[in-house]
Amino acid sequence: MNVAVQESPRAGRASPLPPEERRRSILRAVGPVILERGISATTRELAEAAGVAEGTLFRVFDDKATLMRAAVFAALDPASALPDIEAIDRSLPLRDRLLTLVAIGFDRVGSMVRWFALMHEVTRAMPERAEAEAERGRQEWMANQEAGAAAVKAAVIDMLRADAPSFRIPVERVAELFDVVVLGSAMQSGQAMRRGVPPPAHDPADLVDLLLHGVLAPGPVRDRTAPPSAPVLERTS
Repeated sequence: MNVAVQESPRAGRASPLPPEERRRSILRAVGPVILERGISATTRELAEAAGVAEGTLFRVFDDKATLMRAAVFAALDPASALPDIEAIDRSLPLRDRLLTLVAIGFDRVGSMVRWFALMHEVTRAMPERAEAEAERGRQEWMANQEAGAAAVKAAVIDMLRADAPSFRIPVERVAELFDVVVLGSAMQSGQAMRRGVPPPAHDPADLVDLLLHGVLAPGPVRDRTAPPSAPVLERTS
């Protein structure tokens, strides 16, 4: 990848962004266009989305395929969800905040299926260097997965920290269990898509209530495996 060349600022204009910040800004801007248009998106469309000249794109990225590949892996980085998580209104009730988190997770699942498909399209578009690009992409993706997942977990914990006194387990564990619930639903949807069948329609409210209240009904419950004469147990909160 070429390093971005900073032009001398003109009078009355803001100073150009540092190279790495400019790169991230471009990737954020072109992501929606690539997601919608795929590899057929033109460099003109990508430049217009980023608000720069086409020449600027190629001072930051070697070519269109390299730009698209970088955009795919940027979108697959879990940390790309951080702005949405951090934007959740902390004054909302806990259940409403968790519902918003589930919605963010579901949106990411749907878009990631498309992004993975785009990754294969981009690789096919650069056959002469596909193997090297694919391996480099895998290494970057694995590195970003670990760091990005840790950043997302920290953001969720931060959002839940004020509610810690109301939990019977540490807030860190609550965040982990929330991840298990959302990822489990996402995996079911992904498996259904691979089989070509409709994905299960999980209600976000059901998942949040499962996390907050479990599956037992309120009030006394009876062990179905116990004999009829067994005492009724009181449900513990």
